[in-house]
Amino acid sequence: MSLSKNSEFEKTSFLNKSNSEFIDEMYLKFINKDKALPSSWKEYFTEIGDELNIIANEIKGPSWSPKKININVNQYEKNNLENKEIDISEKLNTQLPIDSNKDSIKAVTLIRAYRTQGHLLANLDPLGMRQSDYIDELHPQFYGFVKENYEKKIFLNGVINKEYSNIKEILTFLKKTYCKNIGYEFMHISNPTERKWFRDRIEQDDKAIQFTKKDKEVFLNKLIQTEGFEKFLASKYIGTKRFGIDGSESLILTLEQIIKIGSQSKIKEVKIGMSHRGRLNVLANVLQKSYKKIFNEFSGEIESDNKNGAGDVKYHLGASSDRVFDGNSVHVSLTDNPSHLEAVNPVVLGQTRAKQFFHKDIERNKVIPILIHGDAAFAGQGVVAECFAMSGLPGHNTGGAIHIIINNQVGFTTSPEYARSSPYPSDIAKMVEAPIIHVNGDDPEATVYAATIATEFRLKFNRDVVIDLTCYRRFGHNEGDEPSFTQPLMYKKIRSHPTTVQIYGRKLIEEKTVTEEELVNLIKNFKNLLDEHYQNAKDYKSKIEWYEGTWSRYKPIKGKDKIGVTGVDESKILEISEKIHNIPEDKNIHKTILKIINIRKKSIFEGKNIDWSTAETLAFGTLLEEGYPVRLVGQDSARGTFSQRHSVLKNQNDSSRYIPLNNISKNQKRFEVIDSFLSELAVLGFEYGYSLVEPSTLTLWEAQFGDFANGAQVIIDQFISSGERKWSRASGLVLLLPHGYEGQGPEHSSARLERFLQLCSNDNMQVLNCTTPANYFHALRRQIHTDFRKPLVIMTPKSLLRNKYCVSNLADFSKKNYFHRVLGDHAIDSKVQGFIKLKESSKIRKVIICSGKIYFDLLEAREKLKVNDVIFYRIEQLYPFPAKSLAKEIKPYAKSAKFYWCQEEPKNMGAWFSVRDYIQWTLDTIKANNDKISYIGRNSDASPATGYAKRHISEQQEIINKVFE
Repeated sequence: MSLSKNSEFEKTSFLNKSNSEFIDEMYLKFINKDKALPSSWKEYFTEIGDELNIIANEIKGPSWSPKKININVNQYEKNNLENKEIDISEKLNTQLPIDSNKDSIKAVTLIRAYRTQGHLLANLDPLGMRQSDYIDELHPQFYGFVKENYEKKIFLNGVINKEYSNIKEILTFLKKTYCKNIGYEFMHISNPTERKWFRDRIEQDDKAIQFTKKDKEVFLNKLIQTEGFEKFLASKYIGTKRFGIDGSESLILTLEQIIKIGSQSKIKEVKIGMSHRGRLNVLANVLQKSYKKIFNEFSGEIESDNKNGAGDVKYHLGASSDRVFDGNSVHVSLTDNPSHLEAVNPVVLGQTRAKQFFHKDIERNKVIPILIHGDAAFAGQGVVAECFAMSGLPGHNTGGAIHIIINNQVGFTTSPEYARSSPYPSDIAKMVEAPIIHVNGDDPEATVYAATIATEFRLKFNRDVVIDLTCYRRFGHNEGDEPSFTQPLMYKKIRSHPTTVQIYGRKLIEEKTVTEEELVNLIKNFKNLLDEHYQNAKDYKSKIEWYEGTWSRYKPIKGKDKIGVTGVDESKILEISEKIHNIPEDKNIHKTILKIINIRKKSIFEGKNIDWSTAETLAFGTLLEEGYPVRLVGQDSARGTFSQRHSVLKNQNDSSRYIPLNNISKNQKRFEVIDSFLSELAVLGFEYGYSLVEPSTLTLWEAQFGDFANGAQVIIDQFISSGERKWSRASGLVLLLPHGYEGQGPEHSSARLERFLQLCSNDNMQVLNCTTPANYFHALRRQIHTDFRKPLVIMTPKSLLRNKYCVSNLADFSKKNYFHRVLGDHAIDSKVQGFIKLKESSKIRKVIICSGKIYFDLLEAREKLKVNDVIFYRIEQLYPFPAKSLAKEIKPYAKSAKFYWCQEEPKNMGAWFSVRDYIQWTLDTIKANNDKISYIGRNSDASPATGYAKRHISEQQEIINKVFE
């Protein structure tokens, strides 16, 4: 497994100017083969190989702007000698003439220039429209070489695998290696081992790939299938959107080669994420989805086993299959995605991480992710950078993804000069020093070669790698577009440009690999196969494929009230409490935290005053003990935004970590808590992906404040709320969103409850606003102890974390109890003492129905005012709305009371517009005399909350006054 970039920095941090004399001394010992040189230094210099002059640059410190090479060789050599810079000159035979030394220095500098900039001269654009600038550093004349001396012998000491060479040979080698149909960017990699591996992989002749006649026939046949499938769809479904792969057919060969190379290294699974361009072709020709099924979907048939699903367009659907290469089976799956181009990326990474956990893949080489991008989207959408940012983090590392950019040199109608500020769409990948391989999409063999190197790098170093597949889009953005409106010159060129099959077929005919007759027959036979599938497409009967394997015991439940068995024996709770609250003395935890832990332990032992965080810990602990892993991810989640959780304890002497929840028993499952990096979109997408794979894991994502959850709105809208309805993909992901009005302003008050409720329909998810620790405990456990999976959104508290009334008794957690969707008033709860005695039901004047923190504000106000004819009911589950349970609770007040919904959010926010009709139905059902539900709360507002403390207090008091008037 490769080191993270942080550890790489630590490994090379000694390369600074203050250490230059010592490093020079070590290097001199190395080149003189001094036996006194420590082995670690010998290994380091050996790894660097012929790039030792890099050390000199690192010793001098960073140079923030590019400088042209000084061609005054006499001064160059003089400076080297004066500064003791480590360079090729120190490798030279001191017996050689000084001119030879100069030539060697210049030649190696030329070689390095090609390694760095050779890609700029590579033949990458199939259309030939990309113009390369004249680059001085890539011409021998820049270094003082004249053509008359191009065959002069030059000492290289093993650089480009030659002891001696001449400029003519060097140029031939460099242009063949760096300037043909593949261009490489790897010199920005700071790790010398990775850089040397990449250089050797592409420069050493013994590592070059030789394609056999059979290989080439396979490539041709796959290209025929790829092109033929698109042409068939175009002829049978004229004008129908398919977002064809036309112009980038080599993508299929690239994917096939990645999977094949991976299978040779015994990978078990490949997870693929991509947007719509070429998706149908990937489904058909990589995942081997039946042509018959695809044609059936084009006819608009409803899946026979998914009558209740909404479905999705063909180019959003996923699939999975088992592929066999050279006797090695690999499970390949393509994740469903929306039209939000790059949003699927973190989802696939999360799925990969979960699969690696499932396979106990510590080295992260049994499951690898492949992400396919468009050029405009890769450069333009921020989630791409977010995914790179998390790629090396402990909680989200997958061992690197293989990225493929379908670079068709246009984004819908937008040209590259308007779509990005960088030369290549791939430049964003340099933020993590990912190597980049640019390849001409019209050269199938080059694309396979690029795929081979990329896969080998990923498997060896466990880091991201990028293939920039430079191609074109033969038609418009979709099949109904006229692209010449906006790209007239490009499409004039494309209309006369031969297809990849024509180009490669001609090449193989010329080299006598196939005959022209064989080529014609291959095309004809595949067309006949498609015709046969097309004729039988109407008879195809589909089925839901996702409820298999680890999902086989879960069902797509609709319309059933499931509560599960969530209570736990009190003796088991006490036992777990002892384990997680007895901290070994040698852990040296902070004295304040130790005090908090002792209070928690005491509350459980005494069976009362159990607070929110303690209840959460008990929910996690009991699930772990029962055999269910728990994964909690969020910004500052280990400690908790409000310093309430303390799930990871830091040793005050050495900063080591101790996690009590991982020290319950030998047979327990793992508790994983991760302080995520500062992203909502990518992290929530990652956790959603994780939940798709691991239904038996309680997977939770926590927002720092609920207000920030809308940074991940795409994941919430496109995946969490609608994924099951569109794609029959269930998820048990839990969202913890701190919510409540406490005068902290418009950005620290609202999790936008109204938006989640607006997304609710068809029993797609659950939305809770719990007010007791015990109910929260049961809600978390219910998420695991049911035979279906639905996303769970919980409005979690802030001030209630330490509210004296927001506590539970041990008995509330016991087997006799469960999650309550509606909770009554403290004043009528026989288990609670000390509250005002309310009038009998026939004399109750107002029934206030509310949810969340506002209940405690009203409760305290009523105690102060001594009002005894107003009663409160709490809706703990806002969706699915518990109308029947509520009707049962409020029926005693049907004759005399008036009914109100009270909330602290503005009227156009919160739950009001969602619950109003449900409550009205309830009043109609109980035949209430006052049969209209009324509203009490803030007026409608464009902002969630005021930023002025006095105004907040005034608004809150006004709500209370209206309740009791």
